[in-house]
Amino acid sequence: MSDLVKRRTAQTRAEIVDAAIGLFAVQGFDATSMEQVADAAGVSRRTVYRYFPTKDDLVFESPRQWLAVLNETLDTRTPEESTRDVFGRALLDVARFIESNRATVVAQFSILAASPALMSRHGRSDAEWTARYLELLGPDVAGETDGPLLATVAAMALVAAQNALVAVWATSRPDVDLLAMTQTMLDQTDSLWPPASRRPPT
Repeated sequence: MSDLVKRRTAQTRAEIVDAAIGLFAVQGFDATSMEQVADAAGVSRRTVYRYFPTKDDLVFESPRQWLAVLNETLDTRTPEESTRDVFGRALLDVARFIESNRATVVAQFSILAASPALMSRHGRSDAEWTARYLELLGPDVAGETDGPLLATVAAMALVAAQNALVAVWATSRPDVDLLAMTQTMLDQTDSLWPPASRRPPT
């Protein structure tokens, strides 16, 4: 896929999500149809379903985008960076991306809060993030007896802390600098990192 096609695809996905979130905020999630989303986005219903097989997927597009941003930064890791340090840099990049989509993210959280069914679906997104963190931490703790436990505890706790960060920001402090809040969260969770994750890879 060429860069131009990738940009057009990303733009179309973003326009569909923005249209959907706007409708969900006004009409409610359950009362909004995929056909209405397509009309609001100026695309066919087939196009909407091609990118988003279910209506739930429209609400959870943002965490997927954040994970993509995280992965892009992780791919730029230097030999001198520890896992903890590159993760911190990546999460700050995610915070910048969220800030650039502030209105959509704040609206998404209000939609989630109004729908218990959607909140239960949030666990699937968490599982994707946890799996990525375990992949990142695995090599660091591979030689340790308690390695899997250390990595799993760190991964799940970091995902929970990240969820808390974005939820507090979106629901009660959207005018506060998210980068500063992210740094506070990173400082608070620093002790979670296994010792090997604090050192550059050998």
